[in-house]
Amino acid sequence: MEPKSNYSKVMAAVYLVMSYLAALVVLELVCFLTFYPLLEGHRGWQLFCSIVWLYAGTYVFYRLTRRYTKWWKKLEGRKNG
Repeated sequence: MEPKSNYSKVMAAVYLVMSYLAALVVLELVCFLTFYPLLEGHRGWQLFCSIVWLYAGTYVFYRLTRRYTKWWKKLEGRKNG
């Protein structure tokens, strides 16, 4: 007998959005504390590093939530989610 999940598609979406916003805050905090002081005066490089950092962080967030949570399965309507 499998345990039944106690949240709906809406709650899975809320969990994903809230955790993604928290991850973005942490990513930007790390970016501003590390990359920006290193690249003082180079506005183009700061912008480039910030974009690459956010893209990489979003990819890692997607892969981790896909692997360790059932939120994506619940949103897609798959069984066992």
